[in-house]
Amino acid sequence: MAGKRDETRRNMLEALPKGGIGAEVGVWEGRFSEVILEVCEPTKLHLIDPWEYDPRFNNTGFGRKKNADRMPEMHEMVAEKFAGDDRVVLHRATSQEALLEMDDASLDWVYIDGNHNEPFIGMDLALSVKKVKPGGVIAGDDYHWNDGNGTPVKDAVAKQIAKLGDAATLEVMGQQYIIRLSN
Repeated sequence: MAGKRDETRRNMLEALPKGGIGAEVGVWEGRFSEVILEVCEPTKLHLIDPWEYDPRFNNTGFGRKKNADRMPEMHEMVAEKFAGDDRVVLHRATSQEALLEMDDASLDWVYIDGNHNEPFIGMDLALSVKKVKPGGVIAGDDYHWNDGNGTPVKDAVAKQIAKLGDAATLEVMGQQYIIRLSN
């Protein structure tokens, strides 16, 4: 990783609990997943991505039409990359599908970099609140991302923080956000 964004992302990872069970929503090629494994040293890491093009969301990062044909290749590449790592559990599913399969309060942290559009980012945050243990962390990328009509990630985070009230704190580091849940 190189550059200011990568440095900020690494610093954000340093703030996550070490050695626990985590999930990354939005994996793409698995490059950041490798950094998560290195920095956070999780005992288990759930990698969640549908690796599927959806034309309704052509405005979001790797989901653009130009990458539609690459989705199966990306999934296969990630599967091969982590095939020998017993800590990694690969979920080729939407974040909603994968998170709903997990027990409540079973994760120490979640990192969200999936579909930035509403209602998806809002659902990712709401489900993560249920799946992360008290005292855990929900973090994510593209906090200030603007879709041309507003800032859906920032807005969804603000809504979730308002719902949580004193049960959570928010820290923003560049494009990264960290929601710390109270014990």
